Amino acid sequence: MRRSERALRALCRKTVRGLDLDLPLDVTQLCDRYGERRGRPIRLIAHPLPTGVPNGIWLAAADADYFFHQANTSRLHRDQIVIHEFGHLIAGHQILGEVSAEGLAALTDDESDAALRRTCYSDDREWEAEMLASMILAWAEEAGTRVGSTASHDELRGLQRLLGGHRGWL
Repeated sequence: MRRSERALRALCRKTVRGLDLDLPLDVTQLCDRYGERRGRPIRLIAHPLPTGVPNGIWLAAADADYFFHQANTSRLHRDQIVIHEFGHLIAGHQILGEVSAEGLAALTDDESDAALRRTCYSDDREWEAEMLASMILAWAEEAGTRVGSTASHDELRGLQRLLGGHRGWL
């Protein structure tokens, strides 16, 4: 069952709040900080994904969550793919059971292509992941418009946050 936009905004706020993200938004930092908070890393892996599979895949392994993204694409598209997969993760859309990293590495090319083709979601789950990704990107754009880039100096960074530059709709 599809969640409302209001419920997704609440989930997004809860997830992103307190991660102390820099602007402009860096998807690697987003994944690293969220992984640190929950004690389970998120690994981003560029891979030339085969034709007929999505541009991004989330696989939960015993040691980490892995976001495979199309290697042959622009940085902007990569960021959109990763944040979409992040949306699936925070919404709890995992459809494959946990696998071990050794199990992933041991798959033959045919087996890995078959596994990737099984990773499809219902339209409701795709809508939710896309809405969450859009919300995160909109927040980052709005906050970045007000602040520009995050200051590298800790005191200036604190002042930016105090003035509300990073909050956006969060």
